[in-house]
Amino acid sequence: MDKIKNSFTTGEAVITGVAAGAALLAAGRIFLLLYRAGSLYTMGLFPLAVLLGLYCLWKKALFNKEVFFAFWVRLALAAVFTAFQVTGLWWSHAQLEESVSGIEIFIWILCFTPLSFAGQNMLFQMVKHCGEEREKEGGSKVFGKFDQWFTKRFAWAQKEFSPKKGFLYAFLVIMLGFLIPFATYYPAIMAYDVIPQLDQIRSSGYTTHHPLIHTLLLSMSLKLGEILPFVSNADRAGLAVYSLLQMTVVSVCFAYVYTFFRRKGVNRYFCYFFVLCAAFYPTHGLLAVSITKDTIYAVLVMVFAVFAWEAVTFQEAVHPGKGWFAAYTVLTVLLLLFRNNSIYAWALYVIVTLSVFGRKVFKSAVQGKDAEAAGTQSAGFYKKLCVSHGAALLLYLLMNTLMIQASGATSATYAREMLSVPAQQIARVVAFHEAELTQQDLENLSVIWNQGELPEYVPAIADRSKKDIVGDKEVLRTLAEEWFSLGCRYPGEYGKAFLLKNKGMWYLEDTTYLNDVYSYAQGYLQISYPGDQQAYMEALAPGYVRHQKLQFLQSVYRYFAAVDEVWRYFPPLSLVMQPAFYCWGLVFYCLCCIGLKKPSLLVPAVYVMALVGTLLLGPCVLTRYLYPVMLSVTVLGILFLFTLRRSPAL
Repeated sequence: MDKIKNSFTTGEAVITGVAAGAALLAAGRIFLLLYRAGSLYTMGLFPLAVLLGLYCLWKKALFNKEVFFAFWVRLALAAVFTAFQVTGLWWSHAQLEESVSGIEIFIWILCFTPLSFAGQNMLFQMVKHCGEEREKEGGSKVFGKFDQWFTKRFAWAQKEFSPKKGFLYAFLVIMLGFLIPFATYYPAIMAYDVIPQLDQIRSSGYTTHHPLIHTLLLSMSLKLGEILPFVSNADRAGLAVYSLLQMTVVSVCFAYVYTFFRRKGVNRYFCYFFVLCAAFYPTHGLLAVSITKDTIYAVLVMVFAVFAWEAVTFQEAVHPGKGWFAAYTVLTVLLLLFRNNSIYAWALYVIVTLSVFGRKVFKSAVQGKDAEAAGTQSAGFYKKLCVSHGAALLLYLLMNTLMIQASGATSATYAREMLSVPAQQIARVVAFHEAELTQQDLENLSVIWNQGELPEYVPAIADRSKKDIVGDKEVLRTLAEEWFSLGCRYPGEYGKAFLLKNKGMWYLEDTTYLNDVYSYAQGYLQISYPGDQQAYMEALAPGYVRHQKLQFLQSVYRYFAAVDEVWRYFPPLSLVMQPAFYCWGLVFYCLCCIGLKKPSLLVPAVYVMALVGTLLLGPCVLTRYLYPVMLSVTVLGILFLFTLRRSPAL
């Protein structure tokens, strides 16, 4: 009691006690409702979040003054985050949605907002003082002690870092780690997206529905398998060639990021841990041997974020050379080729990047003679960056055109692929308000959905609702009119349809992306293909038969990545597994850049934010879709925490 009196004033103690009591009452009410409904076992992160919030209250984080932002701004941010999580909890349990009113949900949000506010204040405070403490103490306390212990026992590890050797060692470790899932699922993990690509290669002809460069890469691997003299099964050999090629690309990208971390002063033990995670964390290994277009694109986005960080943190006197710009241009071309809609995110990134560096050039020009040399260097860097972006765009258009002409690929960018959100919104209104639709509504819907049945509504995925839409101009015009008409009458249903489709990107305990996407491809990584298409699969790749010699390892991976996700019951692990964690991490990164008045550091996140925007408009949330975001946010977070204070004023 004396300790509390010494730590809190009377007013602070009363406010803290009320906040803690309200949160505990709301949490108790939620646990009781879920216990009655038999759903309590699904709760993982929620109790942990409540405990962490109470700890932050105990540490007086509720009363931190002007941490980055004014009080009302921080309160609004905490309220928004809390509203998303409480609403996600409400919508994730049918019993809660049926028995709890919107008024009670609002009360829950009020009860939990102080906990979010205190936790947010503590995180902002830690980021604000992280660099200051490192400068005063000469390094992190934890890593400093570990350095001393390690130095005494492993003096050989204290040698000066060699980028070439470091890259090679990291590459070998990661490749060795990837060999475990490769041996387990030899020759490859055949996800459901590979079936239409194999159909293009073997039967129907190439299209641009999937990135053409990826389909051609798969085709080349299969042809290489046919000409290898020492194999008995050409299909399995070709798929194995692709797996090894993709494993190599992923390992190279992770190894490059490792060497970049070391060059930028990230603690070497943290770098070692990064390499071990890349090699043995199941998500990376399974996606490295999965024949899907998303894996290579994801690691390219990660490396692109590193290049963007390097561009904005170069010292004025040490600008990159021609090799850097050449690598940056090639990387950009590959980035655009491996994702059809990446051009939109990249265009926004280019606009923001050139604006930021153009402002630097202008600022240097008006500062006078003292800044003349720096201004000249900045202007030179700006010009080279403009040339690099222009060259990347031209090379992308040229290579894409050449691939289309050489392969005879047809365009398959169907209009309905861009109608995920409108289709879901209309389908939800039809599902819940069919009796209220007018005759004109029914006629319009019949035209839009090709004279067929009314659209099928599955909250987590838009493929069901948009599959029968005909993409001609008349139909699209009718769809636009009907979408606007229904939106005016049912705005709430439109908003809920959008949020439910993207729940995996904002609710930290979401499971819809694990189980509700496709009945045949459940799980964290959807590593299976439709069982009812087994005969079709064998016709496309007659020699493909996944061996069953490592059943034990397949069982281990199944509990991680397939239907039985045991990680859901380990809250700290389940947090880093959720795509929503990285989406909120991206928001937090941007807020910290703004709070520290380092707007230039937002540039590396622009492409990632634009990518998130395209995913919000996409058909569903899947881990492999968010994998580029997960990798990039992790890398940017590490760079931010370890190298921010070593960067120049931006």
